[in-house]
Amino acid sequence: MKRGRKPAMGSLLFLVEDYQRLWAVAGFAERFALRLAWPGVAAPGVAGPGLAGEPLGDPYDAVLGEHHRRLVATLQAGGLTSDRGADELADALTGFYLSRRLTGARLEGWAPAAIRTVIGVDGAGGGDQ
Repeated sequence: MKRGRKPAMGSLLFLVEDYQRLWAVAGFAERFALRLAWPGVAAPGVAGPGLAGEPLGDPYDAVLGEHHRRLVATLQAGGLTSDRGADELADALTGFYLSRRLTGARLEGWAPAAIRTVIGVDGAGGGDQ
C-alpha cells in the first residue's frame, strides 16, 4: 500500500460500513427495494413535480446519490481506482453489501472483505464486527 493510501483507506472503510448503517434507517430498505424493482417510479408518499416544474425527489434517493458520490470521491482521492473507474468500483462495493444482505449471509467483517475483494487493497481492518 502506498503511503498516501492509508488515510484514504480509513475514510473508505467508514463510507463502506456506512451503507450498513443506512440500511438500518426506518424505511430505507423498503424504498431501496422499490427503486430496484421499478427504477424511475416515485415511491409512495413522495411529492410530485415542484412549483417550478422540477421534481422534489425522494429523500432516500438523495441520500443514496450523495453516498455514492462520496464513495467515488474517496476512491479517486486515495488513488484506489487503478484501471477501473471509481463509479464502477463504488457500485461494486454497494453490490457486495446487497448480495450479503439479500442472501442472508453473515455481515460480520463484510466491509473489509468488500474492499479487499472489489479493490484488492490489504489492510482494510474494520470496526463492523
